[in-house]
Amino acid sequence: MRSDWLNRPAQSEPAILSGATLPKDRFLAAPVSSRLAEHPDVLLVQARYDLAYYSDQLFTDYRLPFPAHLNKAVAKRRAEYLASRLCVRAALRQFGFDDFLLTNDADRAPVWPEGIAGSLSHTRACISLLLADKVTGKQPGVDCEEIMRPEAAEEMREMIINEREHGILQSSGVPFATALTAAFSLKESLYKALFPLFRQFMHFNEAEIIACRAGLTNVTLRLNRALSPGFPVGTLFTGRVALAEGQLTSWVIVTQAANTPTGPY
Repeated sequence: MRSDWLNRPAQSEPAILSGATLPKDRFLAAPVSSRLAEHPDVLLVQARYDLAYYSDQLFTDYRLPFPAHLNKAVAKRRAEYLASRLCVRAALRQFGFDDFLLTNDADRAPVWPEGIAGSLSHTRACISLLLADKVTGKQPGVDCEEIMRPEAAEEMREMIINEREHGILQSSGVPFATALTAAFSLKESLYKALFPLFRQFMHFNEAEIIACRAGLTNVTLRLNRALSPGFPVGTLFTGRVALAEGQLTSWVIVTQAANTPTGPY
């Protein structure tokens, strides 16, 4: 069934997931799915949720077990978990998996169904999810963030970027707080894409932004630490950033099959 999804015609407009898979209250808006323009075999799913409409009863309503690790969690954490699992369950039905419950391993990494490569992120109001069939050889990484306040960006700058990156971001044409949030998010996306392949943690300085287009739509990152013979120092990755009011979403797609890194745009 996963290969059937790969053979479907690409859609130019976002498609709403099947109504049968969706919540019917005001907590979670209908997830919207679309294929990435640059990777039509990778599915992007996004949805908004509203903490004001969360209640523990929703777990029962949507036939999701309430996890023990949330027994002492605040409502915000419970809402994030519920919204993300509902989106994952709905999206994976497109790949032939019914009522799949996403769990996490000992490293807190998501455990996806056999044959599926995925990545998940959320903010206080938004869920972003990337899915691909592993036969594509693609490992996605996605991250969504609320835009930093300017004062927070100045405080965190040296932790996230170096002076070369600072100059590149300043030339992007977007406010520095937005650009730094994008840099943070892109490095998170790259880490999420690489971690399932190598199970190695990364620091911010182990990936460097070396180029970007105006508006940060395309960003090139360079690996500063060798991960394997196929991913040496200097390996390049292309990241994408989608800006929205008060927040952004970034993603990086790593191609496992090729030793030749993705070059700059």
